[in-house]
Amino acid sequence: MRCLRVIILFVLVWGGKTVDAQEIALDNFAGIGSRAMGMGGAFVSVGGDYSSTFWNPAGLARANRGTVYWEATHGRFENESRFFGSPATYRLSSTRIGAIGVVIPYPVHQGSLVFAGGFGRNKDFDNGLEISGYDTVVDYDKKGFSEDRGALGAWTLGGAMDMAPNLSVGLSLYRWRGFNQFDQELTLADVQNVHPDTVRFYQRYASQDRYTAWSIQGGLLYWHTSGFRMGLTVAATTPLRVSSNLEDEFEDEFITGTDVYPTERYSDRYKIQHPLTFALGMGYVHGPWTVAGDVHYGDLQAVTYDQLPQVLAPNVDDFRRQYRDALRVHLGGEYLFRNVAFRAGYYRNPVRYVGGGTVPSVLIENDRDAWTLGLGGTLENTVGLDVAAVFGGYRVVEGNREDRVKTVRVFASATFWFDVNDGGGM
Repeated sequence: MRCLRVIILFVLVWGGKTVDAQEIALDNFAGIGSRAMGMGGAFVSVGGDYSSTFWNPAGLARANRGTVYWEATHGRFENESRFFGSPATYRLSSTRIGAIGVVIPYPVHQGSLVFAGGFGRNKDFDNGLEISGYDTVVDYDKKGFSEDRGALGAWTLGGAMDMAPNLSVGLSLYRWRGFNQFDQELTLADVQNVHPDTVRFYQRYASQDRYTAWSIQGGLLYWHTSGFRMGLTVAATTPLRVSSNLEDEFEDEFITGTDVYPTERYSDRYKIQHPLTFALGMGYVHGPWTVAGDVHYGDLQAVTYDQLPQVLAPNVDDFRRQYRDALRVHLGGEYLFRNVAFRAGYYRNPVRYVGGGTVPSVLIENDRDAWTLGLGGTLENTVGLDVAAVFGGYRVVEGNREDRVKTVRVFASATFWFDVNDGGGM
C-alpha cells in the first residue's frame, strides 16, 4: 500500500498542496508600526518611534522623549479559488500583539543618543485554500483544504546616535522567533465509478514549524535643512533554524474493505541561510507635509540550506529556479493638521515563489500589492493614538487551480511619552 500512498501524494501536489512547496518564512511581509504602515511602509527615511528598530535603527535618534509603545494587529485573509472551474472560498482571521517596546533618549550635551528594546512581529503566515471539484485529469472528485497559521517576530535591542549635526547611525540586534501550524485534509472520491473497486481515499497532513535566528541590522539617516531626507539600511545574512514536527494519516476505502493506516510522525531540524538585504529610502518634509519612498532588496535566489533536513525532503529543490528576483517598493505621505495626522500610501511586494522543477510553476496574473490609510492624534501631549488599514491582494494560477487572494490588516497603537531629563539635547 506504500506505493498507493505515493500515487496519492503525487495527485495531491498537482491539485492542492501536500506540504508547503516553499519556505514560508522567506516571504510574507506584514509590516510593523501604525504610523509606518499608514504611510505605506515608507519609513526608512522617517523614523522617530519604536518601529524604527525594524525599519531603520538610525531613525531612533529622532526621538527626543522617552516612549512606551504598544500595538495590536488584526488580519483577515480570503482566498476565492477555482479548481477545474469549481469555485470555493476560504477565510481566516487573527488578532495578535503587533509590538511592545520602550524608547529611552540618554541625556547628552550635543546631538542625540537613544536606546530601545522590545518585541515586534513583521511577518504573517496566515493563508489557506479550499477546493471542491472534479479533477478530470485523474478522474476523482476532490474536497479538502490546506491552512497555514503563524507569524514571525523578534525581540530587539537597538540604539542610535548623531555622528554629525545632520547624520545619525543606528544598530539593532534581533532574536527572531516564530511558529507556523500547517494543516491539510483531502478526500478523493470515485463518484463516477471510473476506477475498479475504488471508493474513497482520505489523507490528513499536519506540521508544526518553529523558527529561531539571531540577526543584526545597521542604518544611516541623513536630513538636510531644505527638508530632504535619506535613509539606508543593511541587514546581515541570517541562518534561520527550523524545527519541524510532522504527522500524517491515510485511509483507503475499496469495495472489498477499508485500510486504515496508523498515524506516522516525524521530526527534523535544518537551517536556511537568508541573504544580505538592503533598503534605501528618500523623503521630503515641508511644513505639515511628509512624503517618502523606499525600496527593499534581498536576493532570495541566493538563499541556501546551511543544513539540510535529515529525514524530510527540503521544501525547495532549487532556490534559483523556484524564486524570482524582485524589489519591494513603498510610497507614502503624511499631512499634519493641528494635532491630527492623515496618512496614505501604497506598496508593491511581489510574489517571490514561482515554483517550477519538481513542483508546478506559478503564473502571476496580478502581483501582490496594497493600499494603506492611516490616522493619528495626540492627547494632552502625553499620549499618541494611531490606526492604519492595509488593503491588499494578488492573483495567481498554479496548474488547474486559480487563487484570488484578498487581505485586510488593521494596526492600532498607543504611544505614551515621558521626559527623561530636560538637560538632554537634540
